[in-house]
Amino acid sequence: MKLLILIFAFSFISAAYSQTELANTILPNNRTITVTGHPDYPPVVWAGRDGKLEGIAVELLELIAKDANIKVVFSNVDTWGRAQEEVKAGRIDILLPPYKTEERIALYNYAADAFMMDETVVFVRKGQQFKFEELKDLLKYPGVAIINDSFGTKFDDMEKVNKNLTRLPTTEQCFRFLEKKRARYMIAGINSGKAALTKLMLEDKYIILPKRIIVTGLYAPVSLKSPWNTPEFNSFLKKKFQEYESNGTVKSLEKKYWNILKQENRSLTKEVTQRH
Repeated sequence: MKLLILIFAFSFISAAYSQTELANTILPNNRTITVTGHPDYPPVVWAGRDGKLEGIAVELLELIAKDANIKVVFSNVDTWGRAQEEVKAGRIDILLPPYKTEERIALYNYAADAFMMDETVVFVRKGQQFKFEELKDLLKYPGVAIINDSFGTKFDDMEKVNKNLTRLPTTEQCFRFLEKKRARYMIAGINSGKAALTKLMLEDKYIILPKRIIVTGLYAPVSLKSPWNTPEFNSFLKKKFQEYESNGTVKSLEKKYWNILKQENRSLTKEVTQRH
């Protein structure tokens, strides 16, 4: 019995030492890391009613920081464009949750794997469907999307030449733009689009065209100008993303934040009903 107790105690001390040793290896002189993200990409990350960032990616970074005894500070800088600029300049360390593009690889370190997958899709009003088999089919009609959202290198290059998309600040504004028939379709991540439709109570009025524009990963890249941009930290981040994906944590967070969104939408609907 005494032997078992000693073994358990030794294992506990070794685990604690390993964690401390790992934390010191990552960045000995700085225990705080700053993170910003997309203010309108639920359930992955978004600015809640209090203005603070929340969502799957936010809680995932909190768990990872806790594992390494790092303090993490989240900052909502109001727009997706500004969030990218702050991390590009090194004023904030990590960006949530950009796609990986050739242009962004030159600005951020994508050493860690994607923490989850995402699909970019085309939303249209029921009865307004059209043939969409390749990207050039979208050039026949006016579209709308969020400012500074990327839809993969191939699409981005096409848009730079053709400029057939109106860009607006939020997903909700994009759908209202469609409601006014000022565009034929909207391009967005499938989850954020569905979340906005639910909030606007428009789920029954829209469909998603079968073809996806891109299916790709969502990342948490580190600024190339950040002091956290080290091989040790990037390796640690990669390892933790793999661990939390394989043990089901990411899936549990997805379920949790979809439930939070549904609850928020029910509360909002109740408030609107009471006002009228």
